[in-house]
Amino acid sequence: MRQLIPKRKSKDQPLLEQVEYYESEGKVVYTPLLSEGTLPFYYPKVQSYSLIYESIIKEDTVEDNGTIRLEIIPLDSSAVSISNTKMQYALKTIIHKLFKWCIQARLGYKKKGLHDVLVPKDTYQSMYQSMKSKYGPSLVMNWTEKTDPKKFVYEDIAIASYLLCLWKEEEKSLKRKPTFVDMGCGNGLLTYLLTCEGYQGYGVDIASRRIWSKLDNGRNLLRVEAIYPSNITYNADWLIGNHADELVPWIPIIASRSGDNCKFIVIPCCFYGLDGTRALSLRIEEGGKYRAYTDYIKNIASQAGFECEEDHLRIPSTKNIAILGRKRVKTDGMEVSKLIEIPSRAFVPRKTDREKEEERQESKKLKLTNS
Repeated sequence: MRQLIPKRKSKDQPLLEQVEYYESEGKVVYTPLLSEGTLPFYYPKVQSYSLIYESIIKEDTVEDNGTIRLEIIPLDSSAVSISNTKMQYALKTIIHKLFKWCIQARLGYKKKGLHDVLVPKDTYQSMYQSMKSKYGPSLVMNWTEKTDPKKFVYEDIAIASYLLCLWKEEEKSLKRKPTFVDMGCGNGLLTYLLTCEGYQGYGVDIASRRIWSKLDNGRNLLRVEAIYPSNITYNADWLIGNHADELVPWIPIIASRSGDNCKFIVIPCCFYGLDGTRALSLRIEEGGKYRAYTDYIKNIASQAGFECEEDHLRIPSTKNIAILGRKRVKTDGMEVSKLIEIPSRAFVPRKTDREKEEERQESKKLKLTNS
């Protein structure tokens, strides 16, 4: 038995499905189990369907070739064919998916990351759909940044939903809502969403954004601050680094210095080192450069005294690995001191986009003057 969880739980109901395996026949049969009512929108309108693999072994080859067949028992047992175009499309999609999985298995494909490791899928999806309908349309409509609102709004809603699922479990033991600081908060949307849901915290960034005035609304939730991480601590339960550039490798260290109960979550993006530059030399093996960089961050967090956890977030970004530090392990603190001794002296906060543009304009003026 397995339960199918719809993406839109407000519109579609979960469905219990019976799955029967017949290994000797190369067949799997799927049967929806309905106590009452009709089949949900997302499920094929059938009594059951089966996927069958028939092996064909030729005498002159060692390869195992075969055919994949889809068989159905329609709801209307008297029907001799499927005339509904939507049903035809659904059944073609099923057989295409199976063919794709078979090819991937033959090529040795392995899934790059596991989703829903720390938060159950149905819990997250329910929270995301609620947050999406609550905040999404108005935020997209009133977006004042130059960036694509649909990408940034719904990505931050997804990250906020994930955090809310984690924190609601934490509240059971804390007996209160956890507090947070969103470091390198960018457009400030994640901070806005979390505070709207009743969590106390604020965001800091090296420069303000156009949309801050609308999101902050005079509450001092979004603050301009050049962070020098080697000597800073925060009085908060969680430190957040959502694509926080040069601050990401420092956040586990800052969290370890901010009290025994301070936790962190970072979603690494650009490959910054502890010195604040992107001149980081990574040992790239299986998984590519992004995997090498997340391992680099996890190594720093381990030296800072954290037992690292990892999850792949359901966000529209290839940089979707979340690294969390919720549990501590005993360390003497000397490893971190040695780790940051030289980089902390070299660290310089990155230049803002405004500063970069001013430098470009100044450079143009000098060229014109000299020519």
